[in-house]
Amino acid sequence: MINELKASCSRYVGMKKWCSFLFIMFVGLFFVDGITRYKHLVFYCAIITSLFIIYNEKQIVKELIKNNIFRFLVLLFIVGVYSSSISIDNSMSFKYFFNTIAEKTVLAPIAFALVISQLPHRQICQSLLIGLGLMFLVSGGKEFYSYYVEYRQGIYPFSNYNHRFIAEALIFSLPCILLLWKTKGLKAKVCFIVVAGLYGFLMLGLLQRGAWLAILVFSLLWCLFNREWKLPLLVTLIVAVSSVGIFMKFHDRLSVLTYKLEQTSSSHRFGNGTQGAAWDMIMQHPVKGSGIGDKVYLKAYANNLPQYPQWFFREPVGPHNFFLSSWFAGGVLGLLVSVSVVLVVLVTAFKGYRRSENMIRYCYSSVFLMMFADFFVRGWVEETFIFQTAIASAFLMGMFLSARRIMQLKH
Repeated sequence: MINELKASCSRYVGMKKWCSFLFIMFVGLFFVDGITRYKHLVFYCAIITSLFIIYNEKQIVKELIKNNIFRFLVLLFIVGVYSSSISIDNSMSFKYFFNTIAEKTVLAPIAFALVISQLPHRQICQSLLIGLGLMFLVSGGKEFYSYYVEYRQGIYPFSNYNHRFIAEALIFSLPCILLLWKTKGLKAKVCFIVVAGLYGFLMLGLLQRGAWLAILVFSLLWCLFNREWKLPLLVTLIVAVSSVGIFMKFHDRLSVLTYKLEQTSSSHRFGNGTQGAAWDMIMQHPVKGSGIGDKVYLKAYANNLPQYPQWFFREPVGPHNFFLSSWFAGGVLGLLVSVSVVLVVLVTAFKGYRRSENMIRYCYSSVFLMMFADFFVRGWVEETFIFQTAIASAFLMGMFLSARRIMQLKH
């Protein structure tokens, strides 16, 4: 038995590095646009690897079926088929379903969960944090290059809304940056100050109050989870001092940023704005829904414009609300299942946080905060999509399978 275990371990030494690499690339490239072929390459490698794992460990499928997140993902898949079937444009909905629901939201997390099931918990957590760091480096580097190109053209930072698409990457990569503050040593603190400065620049460039609020809530809850009080005081002091000097010197060039910071209106989200229009369309088919897909929603908006002259936006625009979007797509069933997927991820992450410690505990809390900030804070006022649960789903299912696999190896 011992010899068989040793042979198995030696056989999977290279396998562990490969699985860790795949998960790091999955997380790091998740929100990067324009590299679809490379993301597909990583995905197909994960599919092949997961099939190899299933072939060698057939019992892992039985363990996967026992996982609550897996069950809700299967339910989401079924609801996605239903929503595409009753859609006002079936071709649009089925295209969205296969690309976003089937591949990104269901199949990818399952495949990567099987991949990281070969790793011990600590290595899974290390891979997650490295992946989040890579996410900030790649997404942030791409965005800084975009700022550089604009500056060469005479366009100053914070003067347009072209940089709001990095919001998700900033929310998800925040745990890795905050980890620098928890790391002991002067070098780590200096590194944190530098990275936090770059992060703050990118965050302000979003010009998106929903993302700002999500990052603020995330940071405050992180301080609560980690019993940290020095960091918020330090950040408040630095922001207060630096903002006064910067705004006094560059006030004219920061007019758009100043407007967003001082704005108290809802930017026409309620009433007859984006969410009001979404509500009007939902009430046309409140039970069965109108079909899944952002393009389907925009098509429905355009078709309804003549009947609703009171709508503020005369060009099709999204609902800016995760819950209304889910309700429109799949009716009551679509709303319940979409919210349930997010809730089961949150509950699983919180349970993992309570029963673990050190790095593993930190990663569970990070996953909880990412999902809560993105869906239950930003999701009320901005566009948030269900496929953004993929990283959390893969991590949590992978941790579950890893624990079951270790128990089986011991016996």
